[in-house]
Amino acid sequence: MKINKKYRQTYHANVPSAWSNDPNGMIFYKGKAHMFFQHYPHAAKWGIMHWGHFVSDDFIKWKTLPIALYPDQEYEKECGCCSGTAIEADGILYIIYTAAQINHQSQCLAYSEDGIHFTKYEMNPIMIAEDLSDEISPRDFRDPKIFKKDNMYYCIAGTRLLDEEDKLKFKSFKDLPHSSDININNVAGSNAYVHGYGNLILLKSDDLKHWSYIGPLLRLQKEIREAFFKLNGVFECPDYFEIDGQEILLASPQNYPSAGHSFNNLHSCIYAAGHLNLQTGNFVVHKTDEIDHGFDFYAPQTLKTDDGRIILIAWKEMWDRTYPTETDQWIGSYTLPRELYYKNNHLYQSPVREIMNYRKNKKEVKDITLTNGSISFKDIEGNKIELIADIGLGSSMRTGFKLMHSKEHAVYIYYDRSEKVLVFDRSNSGYEIFGREDETAIRKCDIYDNHYLNLHIFIDVSSIEVFINNGIDTMTGNIYGDPKKDIGITFFADNGTTTLDSLIKYDIVVE
Repeated sequence: MKINKKYRQTYHANVPSAWSNDPNGMIFYKGKAHMFFQHYPHAAKWGIMHWGHFVSDDFIKWKTLPIALYPDQEYEKECGCCSGTAIEADGILYIIYTAAQINHQSQCLAYSEDGIHFTKYEMNPIMIAEDLSDEISPRDFRDPKIFKKDNMYYCIAGTRLLDEEDKLKFKSFKDLPHSSDININNVAGSNAYVHGYGNLILLKSDDLKHWSYIGPLLRLQKEIREAFFKLNGVFECPDYFEIDGQEILLASPQNYPSAGHSFNNLHSCIYAAGHLNLQTGNFVVHKTDEIDHGFDFYAPQTLKTDDGRIILIAWKEMWDRTYPTETDQWIGSYTLPRELYYKNNHLYQSPVREIMNYRKNKKEVKDITLTNGSISFKDIEGNKIELIADIGLGSSMRTGFKLMHSKEHAVYIYYDRSEKVLVFDRSNSGYEIFGREDETAIRKCDIYDNHYLNLHIFIDVSSIEVFINNGIDTMTGNIYGDPKKDIGITFFADNGTTTLDSLIKYDIVVE
């Protein structure tokens, strides 16, 4: 197939061709960062899943390796080798992934001595819902996250928990709907055949091959919104780690209802700070929040580096949307890797520090006061750049940036004093993106300081990522305008005065 590279990014991971979605199996193995990913190599659309494979020395330059997993077994034939994670044991790299049939999902094992060529375990599947518990839906049981504590392996997986009525309907595998009754295109979306509320479950093993069920993670708590515990979907792609003395659970809940300016995508990404009881499975939640308040961010997964950092990468797309690069014969890119911190009861994100090695051509302006107007600066423009802005919000009602603009297009990132929000507006950015949400062109993030704003912005051909106030919040979105013309950058203030204390621009140059 002929690939149009018009919107290909330069310092983000992109699928080489065809389709990709969730990052999988992220691990630092033998001195390199490995990121596998959901991949359909035959067309730019969701299909029977394979595991694509990237590797990097520095999280910026990603090399494409051969496909790691092919759906070549009977238990994978309908939907393929779906999402999962990786873990190292005695120098061997193990992958545990979901083998998906349209009406049945189970977990399987593969292993490798070089991190490139994988062998599937001859006794797959290793986790089957019917063998574990009758409250686990065989139809929705996926995305295993594997970790080790105290010489025991644990698995967190997404599922729907069945009540007594549902158990009767699912009393045997034969009672499940036949494949012909379900459209395969719905498996990745929102309309598939369902029973039960979404939840996460905990399992354990002492050898990665034989597993037993412990229990559900999420149990109703008065101080946490009820939608978290009664999800009309699946908590997809869970992740779990400890950072700065705090246990963190990540998940991507389907159909999670909006709450003010949060969770406005049809499918969301959430983190929960709390404590996991390894004996009961219960995760006692202290707080929950959205990970990214933008448009295009799903299925985040983390790895731990040899120097102890927790690095997060997400799929920089969203389900149930149109994809402008489909006609270019590729769909799927990934966020700039983010270093995570936990402080002041909040999960912070900052761009991976290795990006600084690719900075060129620094330009800086300082101490600009602006009243009811706009200003551009010489040599501060482009669409493969990094911007760092410190803004004194003053009295202006709206202040911020017009990015990636020309006579035809513009993206607006600005503070709105009347709502006390940062607005990301891509409504006039180029190709309109459609989705099942009421609004796919504007996202807002609550800002609690109306005096000062720090924005750290990365633009890469067809995407913008915004780190707000030292990474306490982020917003991510894809932009499909004219990469040759849409390079303008303008600072503006409406209905009042604001100060641009400092604006630094770097070109990001990756050869």
